[in-house]
Amino acid sequence: MEQLGRTIIRLDKTWRFQIDPEAEGITMGWDKTGLPSPEAVTVPHTWNVQPETENYRGHAWYELRCTVPELPPGGRVWFDFEAVYRDCIIWINGERAGSHLNSGYTSFRIEATGLLKARQENLLVISVDNGNSETALPKGNSFDWADDGGMIRGVTLNITGEAAIDVIQIEATPRFPDPEQPRACGRLRGSVTLHKALQTAAKEVRLELVLQQQGRTIWEGAQAAGYPCTVIPFPEAEIEGIELWHFDHPHLYELNVRIIADGELQDSLTRNIGFREFRAEGSRFLLNGEPVRLTGVEWMPGSHPDSGMAETLEDIKRVLTQMKQANCVFTRFHWQQSEQLLEWCDRYGILVQEEVPLWQQPAEPGAETLPLIKQQLSEMISRHNHHPSVIAWGVGNELDGQSPKTMQYVQEIRAYIKELDPVRTVNYVSNTVHLEPSLDATGAGDIIMWNDYIGTWHGEFDMDETVRKLIAAHPDKPIVVSEFGLCEPVYSGGDARRSEQMVEKMDIYRKVEQIAGMIYFNLNDYRTQMGEEGEGRMRQRVHGVTDLYGAEKPSYQLLREVSSPVTLEIVHQSSSDELLCRIKCSDGLPSYTIDGYKLILSAEEGSWERQIDIPVLSPGEQADLVVPAMDIPRSIRAAVRRPTGFDVLEQRVEL
Repeated sequence: MEQLGRTIIRLDKTWRFQIDPEAEGITMGWDKTGLPSPEAVTVPHTWNVQPETENYRGHAWYELRCTVPELPPGGRVWFDFEAVYRDCIIWINGERAGSHLNSGYTSFRIEATGLLKARQENLLVISVDNGNSETALPKGNSFDWADDGGMIRGVTLNITGEAAIDVIQIEATPRFPDPEQPRACGRLRGSVTLHKALQTAAKEVRLELVLQQQGRTIWEGAQAAGYPCTVIPFPEAEIEGIELWHFDHPHLYELNVRIIADGELQDSLTRNIGFREFRAEGSRFLLNGEPVRLTGVEWMPGSHPDSGMAETLEDIKRVLTQMKQANCVFTRFHWQQSEQLLEWCDRYGILVQEEVPLWQQPAEPGAETLPLIKQQLSEMISRHNHHPSVIAWGVGNELDGQSPKTMQYVQEIRAYIKELDPVRTVNYVSNTVHLEPSLDATGAGDIIMWNDYIGTWHGEFDMDETVRKLIAAHPDKPIVVSEFGLCEPVYSGGDARRSEQMVEKMDIYRKVEQIAGMIYFNLNDYRTQMGEEGEGRMRQRVHGVTDLYGAEKPSYQLLREVSSPVTLEIVHQSSSDELLCRIKCSDGLPSYTIDGYKLILSAEEGSWERQIDIPVLSPGEQADLVVPAMDIPRSIRAAVRRPTGFDVLEQRVEL
């Protein structure tokens, strides 16, 4: 694949792999000679879903022999690893090129300029260690997901001129319509950081920006910079007539970023962006100025026993589609995710809180952990700041939230993140805020995020009183129920109890206006190194509305129903032989304006179908659509469909 100014060669192909249980690879010279007894594997890859190595934690090795094209004069070449779990060292033709330690879910680059030989075979060797570590995040064995080792995401070889783009910081925000400006405008701010300062003198280094929508150029800008330079700011721009990004209307634009030195194109990258505003204002969420209450479900990736953490794009699409079909518009992830996953959320409309994998330990993060947390945050934010789907950064989950040290940590790390990204919210997810809400560290974030396990893990508390205490302690902040659900096998009752609890909790949440969102835990039963059921690659926790393979339980359809933004009632009026289709927009949880939705009537058998536009409805409003029944089949399926093509509900109608 080649973009203007940059050649990208994907290395998601066959590699050679070998475990190293005695950690003797370096002593035996594998870094210089390659692997003595390897097997062929396809990257992305994890050894923890292979029968013979599913329980193996420790050292393993990968090698690839490859030929690279000639470099441009003064050019750079590097490898871009999307994620390797966890500690890895990279050698190129026997020379140590770099390492990436203590962080298994963030992307990183390894400089290869001067180490690779053009038009000759090159040897790339990588050692990986997924053993528990007290210096990594996640720490030790304190994490509730799979610890699959390997090259779990893709890798590319990149070739550019000397002026190579490292980080693109993008802020794409709207200016809303007003009487003088009837269409929304887009404000574009940002900067480009080069990988290294230029060593070759240049009279002028120039940043050029081209903004397009579906191939049509709608804005161009440029900014000159002197030599040497490492950071070039965007020219400030206000672009008229843009379409806002919304989870039901995910309008995307392509921003092409080019670096030119003395008239020669050095590097170029394209990022998909969307103009949207998400704010926590008082006790409400505002999406593009509209008060919204949001529902969703969390997915624990890496849980399919056949792929584990080495998920393909098809794996990711399948699960995210299942989330959208359950009316998920809001989710969170316990650890950093891939570009492919976030690009799907950009394109089809799911709002995301992306988090560092700081779960329970250290319970009071301090000076020892802070540098690594900042490193992981920097790697995450620098790569993912352009995604319109990402609305929040998470700084921890279920720590000692009542500790003053944890409060200090959240305050300090929030200030650090705001320097990197002043636009998005920063939040800490608490499982202790119900104890003493005014003392809890989640109050130092922008949103109160509450893992509600009252009735199970948290024992018996009065729910109404707990909610009143939360609101009294934080009247000026929205509340998100960031987790709730039934955790088997610790708590019995099976899917019937899961469904019963879901209804009971949602009945409480929807009545409380200050609860601006909920994220059900969990979409899937999930693979985890601390699971109570199963062994090897099947070790799991049974917390989901689907199983490990994605098969739906009865509670999945219930989750879809309680998360629907509309209700549909159809009555056959025999006197006039008409169908009265009454559609009401929810004013509880969820609640948001529906715009561009359709009523789809289709035959259970045959090709008959009718699509009817539903008028724009604000929360609490309803529309009555009257459809002549004379030519309608006797058995039909009725569905309400989002503009993105996902049905929010469906029912069978017999005439």
